[in-house]
Parts: sequence; structure tokens; C-alpha cells
Amino acid sequence: MNYITFIVDPLKSVFGIISSYIPTVLGVLAALVVGTLVAREVGKLIASILKSIHVDKISHTIGLSHVLETGGIKRTVSDLIGAVITWGITITTLIIALSYAGVTVIGPMTDPIMAYVPSVMAGVITLMVGLFLAHIVSVFVRVVAANTHMPKPEMLSTFTKWAVVLMAVSTFVDKIGLGYLFTGTPLMLMIGGLALALGLSFGLGGREHATRYLDKVLK
Repeated sequence: MNYITFIVDPLKSVFGIISSYIPTVLGVLAALVVGTLVAREVGKLIASILKSIHVDKISHTIGLSHVLETGGIKRTVSDLIGAVITWGITITTLIIALSYAGVTVIGPMTDPIMAYVPSVMAGVITLMVGLFLAHIVSVFVRVVAANTHMPKPEMLSTFTKWAVVLMAVSTFVDKIGLGYLFTGTPLMLMIGGLALALGLSFGLGGREHATRYLDKVLK
């Protein structure tokens, strides 16, 4: 009888511990499943909305799609934003599920990231709205310039578009906390590096053209 008690009592303790964790495990699994499904549907909805307002066409017009393809990203801009939102919601769901399960070690590591996410999302939204407005404003400027017989309407339209794009990019950089790059010493270093790179590329790659041009100037 003592042997049976010696074996049964630890088994009861083990089964009691396991049964106490079953509701938590089921809650975590349910949260992960529901969160994953919601993240997928929200990502698809955002992607479809962006496609309906012709974000992909605008990104192709301003060259953003070509930049992404050069970087190895084959998705369209709308699908890429939808995927980012899907993964963001999924990761958030995972963190909430782990916190519900009592895993608090991940909190100190993810809290700064989660606090940074709204700024990034605001910057991305600002950038997309800026790109959309750049296309609209450039078309408006081209139409007005052409109908008022202004010189070089295409050039005015292109200049206006890139001015709005640069403004949107600077706002995006400021939103994600890198606005200091466009002020003070970092800006001067960027301009100096760009000027040096252009000078070296022209002097080395176009040395013959530079020589002929200088000969004409000296003569």
C-alpha cells in the first residue's frame, strides 16, 4: 500500500500541474490562431485598398517599383505594405499571447520596438500620401502649364513632382527619428560626400570629355 501511495501521489501532482496549465495553453493557441487570421485579412484589406487608389501605378511612375526590384523585392508596393502590416499584427499577437502565458522576459526587449512601431507606421503613411500627392500635383501643374502656354511644361511638372517627393521623404525620415541627418554637420557631410563622388566620377570616368572641355575653355 505504501508503494502504491509512493507512486500515485507524485503522479497526481504532475497531472495537477499539467491540468492547471491546460487553460493557459488553450488560450494562447486560440489567441495565436485568431490573431493570425485577423492579421492576414487586415493585410489583404489594406493591400486591396492601396490597389484601388492606384498606389502601384503611382509607385511605378515615380520609379519606386524599380528601386524595390533592384533590391530583390518582387512584390508590388501594395502587397509589400499589406505583408508588413500582416507581420506586424502577427508579432503583436505573439507578444500578447506570451505575456498571457506569463513569459515576461520578452517584454523588456520588445517594449522599445513596439513603442517605435507607431512612428514608423506614421512615417510610412506620410510617405505614401506624399507620393500620391506628388503624382496629382505634377499632373495638375503640367495641365495648367500646357494650357497657359508656359515654357517647358514637362520640366515644370517633373520638378514639382520631385519637390513634393523630397518633402515627403524628409518628413518620413523625421518621423522615424533620423531627421538629424538633414540638419547641421550630417547634412554638410552628405553634401560634401556627394559632391566629392560626382567630382571623382566625372574626373575619372569622363576624363577625356573633361580634357576637351577644359581645352575649349582655355582656348
